[in-house]
Amino acid sequence: MNPEPSKYRRDMGTLGVLFIVVNGLIGAGIFGLPEALHVAVGSFAPWLLLIGGVLVMAIVVCFAELTRLTDRSGGPQRYAADAFGAYPGFVVGWTFYAARLISQGANVLVLVAYAAALWPVVGEGAAKVALIITVLGGITVVNVIGIKRVVAVLGAMTLFKLLPLLILMVVGISAAASPGPLVLPQFSAVEGIALAALYAFVGFENATIPAGETRDPQRSMPRALLLGLALVTLIYFGLQWAYSHSVIAGTGPEAPLTALAGEYGGDIGALLIAATIVMSVLANLTAGHTSASRMPSAMADDGLLPGWFGRVSRWGTPANSIVFYGVGAILFSLWDDFLALAAVSTLARLLAYVSSILALPRLRRQAGLPAFNTSIVLAAPVALVLSLWAATQTNAFHWQTLLGFAVVGSLLYFLAWRGRSQGVG
Repeated sequence: MNPEPSKYRRDMGTLGVLFIVVNGLIGAGIFGLPEALHVAVGSFAPWLLLIGGVLVMAIVVCFAELTRLTDRSGGPQRYAADAFGAYPGFVVGWTFYAARLISQGANVLVLVAYAAALWPVVGEGAAKVALIITVLGGITVVNVIGIKRVVAVLGAMTLFKLLPLLILMVVGISAAASPGPLVLPQFSAVEGIALAALYAFVGFENATIPAGETRDPQRSMPRALLLGLALVTLIYFGLQWAYSHSVIAGTGPEAPLTALAGEYGGDIGALLIAATIVMSVLANLTAGHTSASRMPSAMADDGLLPGWFGRVSRWGTPANSIVFYGVGAILFSLWDDFLALAAVSTLARLLAYVSSILALPRLRRQAGLPAFNTSIVLAAPVALVLSLWAATQTNAFHWQTLLGFAVVGSLLYFLAWRGRSQGVG
């Protein structure tokens, strides 16, 4: 498929996409997961994460194939729209966007909670509100003035958050007790914790959305997706191995990696990991904003939302769409009573996964390629089964909330359609 001209500046390369993948995957979850995994499956926990990464790789392979077929922004919304039509693509894009917006508000509250542990004054009142506005407002400004600057910021954040984790992993593995024979857990134990392990690997799809601001996305995005998931899987495996073979494992610490760092580095080690958690969540917020804020502009480019969302700033970015996302995230975070809705974000992702995978054969035929190749034949069945299984682990409230988002979005869609049919700009 021939590259299409973009009205946005293509300032992001493979490394920038890789930063979004890594930071989309590594948020706050891995910092609380090691103890729960160890309690559930014992010394098998590192291998469970490794298996989880391999299974999710099937989904990533499908997305890598999809990114080779378009250089336009939108990610899952683009794939569904190009394959199945404007309205199905809008539903996928809108529900994904709405859920990401709420998740962004929830995630900044996580950052505030961790920051308050280091500096209690920001945990409540006006200082808390000021911190939320400063964080989300700052991320918004950086995104408006250019994705090249976002990449530079994400690069620094990635270094500062991965380096302490890698040091802890190496020290922990070096000091770990002899692993002994591997004991396979009962299937019921694996099934009970598998979804939590799987959730640690969602977020890679964020990197596919800003394709219109990426240099040669059909080459850079597949590389970054595959490399990013492989790198994060190995980090997860190493951290879990270090934890499960330490004296801390099974003692019930609320912050397991902080406790592990304290075991080897004392108060300084624990403080360093606590600061790393804050940096990790901040980087996750930045990566999420960089990707999800481009979704309305992609839909506006297709005439699915008002053209206001697609207006380009003098820096070559969809400024209105970026600012709209930032303000919405601030409003949701100030609500401060909706954290249960964060699970809807995962359900919306699963919907995006399934629709994107189903779109792949049709998009390949549109591009003049065979509907299937070896990678798709091997990966797509695993990816679909995994996504559908994960979707069955949600509850009626999550589905009802997602349906509510779809209904609201549909009303906006048909209002926009009516305006287009009447020639209203």
